[in-house]
Amino acid sequence: MELKDKFIKDFPIPVGNNKAPYIILFDAYTGQGKSFVSKMISKYDQSIILNNDEVRSWLNDYSDQSNLRNELQKYRLELLLKNNNSCIMDSCFCHNWKDKKEYYDKLGYKYYIIRLNCREEIVKERIMARVKDDDNYSEASFNDYLWMKNNVPHVDDDLIDFVVDTEKDVESQIIKIVEKIKQNNSSINL
Repeated sequence: MELKDKFIKDFPIPVGNNKAPYIILFDAYTGQGKSFVSKMISKYDQSIILNNDEVRSWLNDYSDQSNLRNELQKYRLELLLKNNNSCIMDSCFCHNWKDKKEYYDKLGYKYYIIRLNCREEIVKERIMARVKDDDNYSEASFNDYLWMKNNVPHVDDDLIDFVVDTEKDVESQIIKIVEKIKQNNSSINL
C-alpha cells in the first residue's frame, strides 16, 4: 500500500457541508495553546484539525527529516477542502510564513490567521505539565519555545485576522471569532 493511501486510511477524509471552506492558521509558538484553541474552534464550527505533531508521531519521525509530514498534510488538506471541509492547521504558521502564505494563496481558499498571546512563564508551566498521550502528541520542550521566540519572526501584523489571549476565557473569544468567520463566509456565498 502506498504511503498516501495508508495515511488517508488512518486519517480519513469525511464529506463536509461547508460551501465555502476555509483554513485557520496560527501565528504562535509551541506551548501558546494552538491545540487547545484548535479543539475549541472545531467544537463551534466542525472544522477538521490537522495536527502536525500527530502526523510526526504517525510517521515516527518527530524531527521530520524527510519532510513527509508537510507533503502528507498538504495532500490531506487539499482533499478535505475539495470535500467541503473547513480545516484548522494545528501547527506554527510563523515558521517560513512567507513561503506558506504563497502556498495558501495559490490554493484559492479563504484563510484566517490567528495570533495567540501568552506570557512566557505560562508557556513554561504548560510545557512542563504536558504529558504525551492520545490527546497531546507534542514533544516540544521549553527550550524549543525559547529557540522559536528568538529565531522565528511573527507574521506581519497587517495579516493577522484575530488575536486570542490564551490566558483568558478562550471559549468566549473563540465564539466571537467563529461568528465573524461565519458572517464573512455567508457574504462570500451570496
